[in-house]
Amino acid sequence: MKKDLFFALIAYFFLLIASFIVSITLGFGRAESSRELSSLLWYGRRGAMVVAAIAIPWFTKKQTLSALGWQFPGRWLLFSCGIGLCLGFFNKGGFDPRTPAAFPLAIFHTFAMELFFRGYLFKTLDSSMQGLWKPILISSFLYSLFYQTMWTTWVQPATGKIGLGIIFFFIGAVFAYSYKKSGSFLVNWTMHIFVGLKIRLLI
Repeated sequence: MKKDLFFALIAYFFLLIASFIVSITLGFGRAESSRELSSLLWYGRRGAMVVAAIAIPWFTKKQTLSALGWQFPGRWLLFSCGIGLCLGFFNKGGFDPRTPAAFPLAIFHTFAMELFFRGYLFKTLDSSMQGLWKPILISSFLYSLFYQTMWTTWVQPATGKIGLGIIFFFIGAVFAYSYKKSGSFLVNWTMHIFVGLKIRLLI
């Protein structure tokens, strides 16, 4: 196994186990999933992902955020916004866009998730494996598995856990595919922002 991939998987499983312990075992996930602004887990979990996704590539190979790709290809703008709005319309667990705190919280949440899962984990898998779909499918599975540590997912019956797992796997695959094909972190991040908002509440 390549060194970069080893470190990425270690970081992922550390976050997975720590998140499960704090969110599920200790019960702090209830406040996090309720979007309570006082929830230290809400900020801590996402802050840890940002730190890991920035620090590990820097210390292992001096890679900075500039390597993620920050251009926004024009042909991807409509696709990114359109898919994001469509998925966001059916999102029952997102942020309420009618509240002032929704947008900064959605921006921080989506940036942390995309930075770790696509900008770091998927990018590392993609550079370590051949082919298009293998890194997309593996990173999407890990993304889906991570969401099992969210309180709202964990309290579901087995069928609910499986159903949400499939949904998050599909969404993760869409984000990873978009990132791979566009070469721009802004494409999947913009898409995720729209997905994270309960767009139907504005209608």
